[in-house]
Amino acid sequence: MTIHQSVATPDAAAPASPTPAEFIMQIGTGMWLSRALWGAARLKLADAIGDTPMTPGAIAFVCDANADSVARILRTLAAFGIFVQTSEGRFSHNDVSRHLRSDHPESQRSFVEAVFGNEHYAAWSELEATMRTGRAGFDIHYGEPVFDYFRKHPESEKLFGEAMTATTRMVDRAVLEAHDFGRFALAVDVGGSHASLLSGLLARHPGSRGIVFDLPATVEAGRVHWQGTEPGRRIEAVGGDFFREVPAGDLYLLKFILHDWTDAQCLQILRTIRAAAETDARVAICEMVLPETSQPHPGFLMDLNMLAQTGGRERTVKEYDALLRPAGFRIARVTPTASPMSVIEAVAV
Repeated sequence: MTIHQSVATPDAAAPASPTPAEFIMQIGTGMWLSRALWGAARLKLADAIGDTPMTPGAIAFVCDANADSVARILRTLAAFGIFVQTSEGRFSHNDVSRHLRSDHPESQRSFVEAVFGNEHYAAWSELEATMRTGRAGFDIHYGEPVFDYFRKHPESEKLFGEAMTATTRMVDRAVLEAHDFGRFALAVDVGGSHASLLSGLLARHPGSRGIVFDLPATVEAGRVHWQGTEPGRRIEAVGGDFFREVPAGDLYLLKFILHDWTDAQCLQILRTIRAAAETDARVAICEMVLPETSQPHPGFLMDLNMLAQTGGRERTVKEYDALLRPAGFRIARVTPTASPMSVIEAVAV
C-alpha cells in the first residue's frame, strides 16, 4: 500500500488539496499514528529522554524495549511533530513531546495510554457489533458495563482516573475563565472524582464551600489531590450513588458526567439532584455541546467514543433542554469556552 504525503519546502508552492481517495487514506491511517503515540505513552519513552539527545538504544534500554522498534516509533512521531530527531539519529524533546512526560504539569501520558489503548481499544474493536445491535462495544467485549468493570480492576480504574484528571486540567481553566458561576454557598461536584473543577472554583470564591460527591472508593482515592490546599480545607468528600441521592446544595457541577449515560439514566440523575437541591439551586453542565448543524467539532468524535465505551452520547442544547425540563430545570444560558467544552447553566423551577 502506498501512502502519498505532500511535504512543503520554503521555496515550494503550497501543496495541492488531497484528492478524495487521499483524504480517505489520511483519515484511515490516523489509527496508525494514534497507536504509535499510545506505544510511546505506554512504554514511557518521553520519561526516558533527558535534557540531551539520546540514541534509540539508550532509550530502549531504560524502557526495557527493542531498540529498532523504539527507533521506528520515535522516527514516525518526530516526522509528525512529536519529538525531534537529530541528524545523528538521536532523539530529544520538543514542546509537544514534553506533554508525554509523567512529570509534566499538563501531562497527557495517562490519557493517551488509557483512551487509545487497553480496554478502550478493545471496546472499539467491537464497532461492527455495536452498529448492528446498539450495545456499547465495552459491554460486548467484557460482558459488563465499563464502570462495573473498573470497580473490579483497580489498576485500570486508577489509570482512567489519572487520564480524566489530565484531560480536565485543560478544560477547567477555560471553563472558569469563560463562565461566571455567580454567588453560591455550597457547590456539589457530582461525580467530581479528584475535584479539579471544584478546587479551581472555590479558589475564586473564598467564602464558599464544596462537596465532592462520587463513589466511596473514588473520593477516598481523590483526597490526595486537594488535601493540603487552601480550597481543599473547604471541601468535604462524600461517597454515594448519584442515581439514588446526592447532598443538598445551591450549585451542582456536572462535568463529563451526563455524556456517560443514556437519556433515561441522565433523567434519573437530574431528578435525584432536583429532589435534593435547594429552592433556588442551579446546575452547571460542562460538556462538549454538539452544534445543531453538520460541521467539524471534536464532540462528534467523543460521541462515537461514548457509543463504544459507555452507551452514552454527546448532545445538542435542544437535547439537553429535553432532559432538563422533565427533571425540573430550565436552561438559563449556555457559555462557550476556549476549549471544546461549553457550560449549560440551568435553574430549578
